[in-house]
Amino acid sequence: MPRKVSVLIGIVVLVLSACWSGAQGQTKRVDTRLDAAEKFVAKSNRYLHHSALKRGMKGYGLTVMAGIKPIRFDAEIVSVVSKFGPHLDVILATLSGHKLEKTMIISGMSGSPVFMKDPKDGKFKMIGAVAYGWNGQNEPLCGIQPITQMLAAGGFISVEGKDTIGASKSVLPGRSAVAPKGFLKTALSVKKIDFASHSLSKMIPTNESTEATRLVPLSTPVMVSGMSSRGLTRARGMLKSLGMIALQGGGPGAAEAAAAKNAKLIPGGGIAIPMASGDADMTAVGTVTEVVGNKVMAFGHSFYSYGQVEMPMGPAYIHTIISGRNNSFKLGSSLNVTGTVTRDETSAIAGMIGRKPAMIPMKVQVEWSADKRKQAFNFKIAKHRMMTPMLVSMMVGDAAWGWRELPERHRVSYSLSVDFGKLGKYRASNVSSGSDVYWVTSDLDRAVFSMMRNPYGPRPDIKGIDVSMKIEPGEITAGIIDFRLDSDTYAPGDTLTGVLTLARPRKTRTTIPVEFKLPDDLPEGTHVLQVSDWSSAASADRREQPHKYSPKTTEQLLASMQRSVLLQGNVLYMRLPLKEGGGISLDKKELPDLPASKAAMITQARLLDTGSFSRSLLRQTKVDYVLDGSAVARFTVTKHRRQTPLTADAKR
Repeated sequence: MPRKVSVLIGIVVLVLSACWSGAQGQTKRVDTRLDAAEKFVAKSNRYLHHSALKRGMKGYGLTVMAGIKPIRFDAEIVSVVSKFGPHLDVILATLSGHKLEKTMIISGMSGSPVFMKDPKDGKFKMIGAVAYGWNGQNEPLCGIQPITQMLAAGGFISVEGKDTIGASKSVLPGRSAVAPKGFLKTALSVKKIDFASHSLSKMIPTNESTEATRLVPLSTPVMVSGMSSRGLTRARGMLKSLGMIALQGGGPGAAEAAAAKNAKLIPGGGIAIPMASGDADMTAVGTVTEVVGNKVMAFGHSFYSYGQVEMPMGPAYIHTIISGRNNSFKLGSSLNVTGTVTRDETSAIAGMIGRKPAMIPMKVQVEWSADKRKQAFNFKIAKHRMMTPMLVSMMVGDAAWGWRELPERHRVSYSLSVDFGKLGKYRASNVSSGSDVYWVTSDLDRAVFSMMRNPYGPRPDIKGIDVSMKIEPGEITAGIIDFRLDSDTYAPGDTLTGVLTLARPRKTRTTIPVEFKLPDDLPEGTHVLQVSDWSSAASADRREQPHKYSPKTTEQLLASMQRSVLLQGNVLYMRLPLKEGGGISLDKKELPDLPASKAAMITQARLLDTGSFSRSLLRQTKVDYVLDGSAVARFTVTKHRRQTPLTADAKR
């Protein structure tokens, strides 16, 4: 072979080798925390890496079937599946003993540690935790979360001297912070909307028809006590999308509580996460995987997969196992709060024993005017960016439904406040008709949802929530169907008079008189007077003054929300748009009545946060109905009025 050809071939081989090495380098996993966890496991005498597992290896697991003491169940390795998820593997194993062949994998076993004998020294070591299963399976085959992946998620392993198990601090962005797309549209909606559902909108509901085709995290049982059947049904629907099962539960009896008074968080023991407590409780139940010092790992899968969190945790008491046709679950209760869950990731939740998290005190007062009954409910709500709005909404709703349903035809008068500490208080009050407590929960959750998602800086701390409702029989809804003035021509300074016609459910139409004093300097020409309910009036306010609904700081967000709930359901709003008095807004400052030349200069400069606004003359009158709809009437203003307004006799 000629020397040049051989040299050329050698160069090609070197280039291809370099490319291959580069390609190999590109596909090499880079995961600092997981790599550190694997090195830690390799050196540890307590854990066994899943790469050492083989089909047929037998060991045991620990979980609580009743009370607080963990018991053993048998486990046999089936296989190890790589790339189950991003940098995630899963161990497949069959479980047996304690009727698992009948119950299958039990919801609430999530986190149960599994141990296998290390071939090197013959000692049983922890390989991971029971975490996954298939829906409708006929044998107790489960997915085990490898211990390396749990240690990496739990923050047990220090990387570069840093320990991530504690909660991170928020960083305050500058005034250039902007709200995510769609946030302000939701937070400042002119309508009463279900903010609790919006807070969970990123979760994808489980499709039962396809559950059996994939390995999924075991459902987390949530014990619901002190709530009505309607409240339980609502909780079940909302929690389902989170991979949780709402179950009717209760606290431990006196004998059980006494026997469990010294319960601690231990491997294989029950763990409870009280999301809400007080006159009603909602507590998630699972199993502890590992405890090292004051650090705890549990579940083997996420609670919500939200990263840094701060939720209460403590030992759980397990009453019994409920064996179901499609799903079996642990029935448990919270004993006491002994620490804080600080991390929530795909492969585990982790927390610290000792420090207890602050919860939101919430008081709901309900007055039933028909039988002169008053009730007071007290709750403590966990602070969670996604779940708190849902929990708050559930507690308010069930306080109203707990003892009886609202009358078929009813109205609800309410007032509420949310204390944001140094930021100030958010307040709302209104009256609704035939809408259950939907308006109450909407106005309340508007503030909770928005501040929990605050895009302008740290999440403001909620110091307390107070809600007061008065439920009365009788529907007072009325729809605006017609509006007519007594004349079509007026002079500046005149008082417009007219009649508003309302349609009422199951009743005859009714009319109410309307009066509107015109400004003395109202210019001549054609004008429009709009009469409307609160919703239409709020929409008009946003069109005219958009700068008041474009917050750029947390303080401005609170002010915009407060303005969004200012208008009342039982008030008639009369709006007369003015052709003069508008101007340009620069950030939040209004520059009215600018000369045309200056206004043009500012507009052409295309400054940031610059816009225009207009003004209207607004009058409002309280009425005996909760109004719905709007209507307009046109009229002409002239200083030399030729037409005399119609009198009542003339109209007849």
